[in-house]
Amino acid sequence: MNAATAQTKPASRQVTGLDSWRLGNRPRKTVLLLHIVAGGTWFGLDVAMAVLVFTAINTESDAVRAHTLQSLQLITVWPMFSAAMLSLITGLLLGLGSKYGLVRYWWVASKLVLNLLLATLIVTALRGEVANAAGLGGELALGADLDWNFTNMIYPPIVSPTALTIAFLLAIFKPWGRIRRRTGDQ
Repeated sequence: MNAATAQTKPASRQVTGLDSWRLGNRPRKTVLLLHIVAGGTWFGLDVAMAVLVFTAINTESDAVRAHTLQSLQLITVWPMFSAAMLSLITGLLLGLGSKYGLVRYWWVASKLVLNLLLATLIVTALRGEVANAAGLGGELALGADLDWNFTNMIYPPIVSPTALTIAFLLAIFKPWGRIRRRTGDQ
């Protein structure tokens, strides 16, 4: 190697443990497929929840209202949380095992924040509301004449599918580019 070649050769980048680990093509596609299936499952559960919630609100039949409110327990909290966790885990694997990273690009960081926020809301806010709705459905099934207000349950089937749609759009269009590093970072 002569002096001219040595000067034009770029400096080698220091490789850390996380930078050197990448998913191979087949494992990446498998994890990506699981990630897409998890997101689709989560979205489908949100749509099913919306059908049940709006059926309960708009029906005149106490029997239908009772059954729809009780059915919410079957398709919401733990199935949704499971889909959210599968989406989170596969997203983390994809981020760590690909060029995108977890916080290198705004769209990836935004999807991560959306997933964590929605998963937290499932177990903190939705779980209690669904339990209350199911209890009300049980009382209605027994023939109780209840005055009920179901407005709290309107928001989850609107907010979650909207946020998931935003996450899908971020994954497809990948807007905003890279997150800038501070000038002192290497």
